[in-house]
Amino acid sequence: MQPGYKDERVWAVAVSLLLPLLTALYGDPLYLGTRYYLLVAGVAIGLSMLIKAPRMFTLGAALAVAATLAGYGLWALSLTRPEGLLGLGHLLSLPGAAVGLVGGALFARRRRSAAVAAFAAGLLFVLLGFGANQMVVCNTLMWCGPLSAPIHG
Repeated sequence: MQPGYKDERVWAVAVSLLLPLLTALYGDPLYLGTRYYLLVAGVAIGLSMLIKAPRMFTLGAALAVAATLAGYGLWALSLTRPEGLLGLGHLLSLPGAAVGLVGGALFARRRRSAAVAAFAAGLLFVLLGFGANQMVVCNTLMWCGPLSAPIHG
């Protein structure tokens, strides 16, 4: 039995609630607040529903958003001195994730992808959009440590 849209959305919400729950229990290493985690995940799920993404795409997109937040959280925890504005890099890279989400949904819908392919498209396109925007942000607007290009003078 393949999961339907309702099951997929339940799993997407469950994946999205995992990080806010962990930050409530152990603290927020990015100093963003629980509302930020909920809002970012909610926008990703809502946007994929709004553009009528194929089945399982929303789960892949929600997992990608959770992965970006978890990656930033682990990065913040690995620093010897906490960076208060590290979350700003995540915030400024979200437009790329949104473009990746829309592009991936259109790609998967146009190809009439199977559920596994739509899941992979949601995951990969959101991560690629986020990563591309991250490289632009880290090399133009702010210093992101190892993600920024070295300065030669």
